[in-house]
Amino acid sequence: MSIFRYHSKHKIIVGVLILSYAAYHFTGKRKEQTYYDNGNTLQSGSIKEGKNHGQWIWYYPNGKKKLEGSFNNGAREGVWKTYNENGKILTESHYLNDKLNGKYSIWDNEGNLVKEMNYINDMITESDKSNP
Repeated sequence: MSIFRYHSKHKIIVGVLILSYAAYHFTGKRKEQTYYDNGNTLQSGSIKEGKNHGQWIWYYPNGKKKLEGSFNNGAREGVWKTYNENGKILTESHYLNDKLNGKYSIWDNEGNLVKEMNYINDMITESDKSNP
């Protein structure tokens, strides 16, 4: 017979503590602005009740915009744009309730329009599927 008795309640307590720490770490410590090692901004925007809200911008390490768009309580809304490292626009899309709704345009690295499509609730419209 052992002097120490083994109880599994400590596993439950440790598990709850680990889950609580993880939940706080991933939601409670979100920063509105983060930086690259070189000091340039990586991303900037607002957080409301733990969710992205308002205008957000992501940057390349060289400081130029990479992606910009707006959130409404964590859902993408309005116009979203991506850029290449030289600052030229690559894509422009329109969101409503976190779904593609409206025109989606693609440009090449020289700024020439390559393709335009239309979306309704994340689904490409039939008339645009055949457009190369």
